[in-house]
Amino acid sequence: MKRTALVLGLLPAILVACSDTELHALGDGSGANGPVILVEPEVVDFGEASRDEFVQDYFTITNIGEEDLHVSDIELAADDQGFFIVSEMLDFYLPAGASQDVQVEWTPYGVDQRMNVIISNNDPDAEKAIVELAGQGLVPELSLDPNPYDMGDTYVGCPRDGTINVENVGTDVLTLQYLDFYGGERFDFWHDQTLPLTMAPGVSFPLYVEFDPDEDISFNSEIVATSDEPMGTRTATQTGVGLYTAEYKEKWEVPYDPPSDIMFLVDQSCSMDDDQTNLANNFELFANELNNYTTDWQIIVVNDDDGCTNSGILEPGGSNWKERFKSAVKSGGGSYTESLLTPAAYATGKTNSGQCNDGFMRDGALLHIIAVSDEPEQSAYTSGNSWSSLVSTMVSNKGSASLVKVSAIVGDYPSGCGSADPGSGYYEAVNYTGGEFLSICASNWSSYMSSLAEASISQDTYELKATPVESTIVVLVNDVERAGGWTFDATSNAVVISSDIPEGGDVVKISYAGLANCD
Repeated sequence: MKRTALVLGLLPAILVACSDTELHALGDGSGANGPVILVEPEVVDFGEASRDEFVQDYFTITNIGEEDLHVSDIELAADDQGFFIVSEMLDFYLPAGASQDVQVEWTPYGVDQRMNVIISNNDPDAEKAIVELAGQGLVPELSLDPNPYDMGDTYVGCPRDGTINVENVGTDVLTLQYLDFYGGERFDFWHDQTLPLTMAPGVSFPLYVEFDPDEDISFNSEIVATSDEPMGTRTATQTGVGLYTAEYKEKWEVPYDPPSDIMFLVDQSCSMDDDQTNLANNFELFANELNNYTTDWQIIVVNDDDGCTNSGILEPGGSNWKERFKSAVKSGGGSYTESLLTPAAYATGKTNSGQCNDGFMRDGALLHIIAVSDEPEQSAYTSGNSWSSLVSTMVSNKGSASLVKVSAIVGDYPSGCGSADPGSGYYEAVNYTGGEFLSICASNWSSYMSSLAEASISQDTYELKATPVESTIVVLVNDVERAGGWTFDATSNAVVISSDIPEGGDVVKISYAGLANCD
């Protein structure tokens, strides 16, 4: 029968024998001459209790040794579980044969509850004697499982998904009021429930978790669940470790004469006569500006629908290259004359041996497409290709997004200018590839030539072999780190240096951690 009375004081006892479950055994060499602690029962079972019900019981400490037993402290192994030590005398001496009752109390905070009481004393063989407290609560209880949740090692760039089961494991109805998430920016949580939520015993729902590390360090997060269970709030923790797949170090030696392949496409419609003349009159200035950066350049003019050159390949020192350019910008045309990205894409696919643009597109050279038109780019209507698909074709034919650039002298965007309509389509392609977007309505184009010449050189863009974790990129020029003045362009997977651009003979080094391939 469960004990309901509490007896305090010293009780002499002569113990002839004790069961194995109640007696803390003597250690070797201690003998029976010192203090020996006996605690009984070793498990105090409070039975069942409902919410707000308080149940008291006790256990007895007896000194079965021959010297005084000093109990220096009696404490619970953990707080806030509904168990309490009621007795105030927690530091006392027991002569040989004497006993002391210790009163304990429990109110249910959960269904199946257990707690250890730790008794510090001077018995050399049982300096930390243990009493277990147990009780069965007739209450609701919220479970977040698993807790803690270790999401393991996860490569940066490859998020890992998981699920936490939220369940009422109690014996009474529970109302879940809040789920709050703290401290874990790299953990994302979501569920499909509306809170507050009433949950009968056994009812559960999944709480989804995504762990997306951005560094090679450990990460932690915490969920705090608030409900009307006796505990009130419960906390669940989540951990995970981010890993980099590899570390990369790349090096470039900037050439003194970087190669540049430049393609002009000029609208041949009637309204373009003065613009064709303007371009032709400024071509020599463009070539002179280009020579300030490199003499290793090639230029073609492509106006016909098939993408074949109207000018042949023009290069420094070639025969009549200035006159050939001026003639070519006023010749050709066809159905795509107001859809210039279409012949540009065709042209990049005809540069192999024996094709009409044979020798134009060289390995390692920047491909600079320069379109001139007073109309929007209309390939989507004429050839059925969007500006983005045509740029993708150019990139595919070239083999590197970092070596393709589109510039345009067209109508202002988004409103147009003078007699020119807005250069939509060109505007998007220019922004996508990092080119120059220039107004066709300006009366003087001389300032454009310097901008277009500078844009024809690739000394500012360094394509990386692997996809980087952007935060890990380190850029050095001649072994001096650049803390700023550069950006990472995800479209071309390249570092773009925007200030103090490296010149011929400079050495650029870029190190970074790579993103994992998540397939």
